[in-house]
Amino acid sequence: MSRDRVRCVECREPLPSDARVCPHCEAVQPSPARRPSASPVAGVFAFVFGVVLALMTIGTTRILGFGLVVVGFGLSVGGYTRHVDRQAERRAR
Repeated sequence: MSRDRVRCVECREPLPSDARVCPHCEAVQPSPARRPSASPVAGVFAFVFGVVLALMTIGTTRILGFGLVVVGFGLSVGGYTRHVDRQAERRAR
């Protein structure tokens, strides 16, 4: 099967990767996953650096540290869930 074709989530028949509905069984296909723009490693780094800033500074820098903690946590969790989704997709094939 070429790169521009995928299998239907219901009947497992090959279909174009941009198809929204399977022509064989008319099942709605999930939207393709987007490639992550930032790696989970960057999220972990931002989280750790944010914790250090939040604990060791005062004022505006502390606020920046808390912001990095939130952003880093989101990037890390998002990267991990994409990893888990990819593993589940591989197991389903």
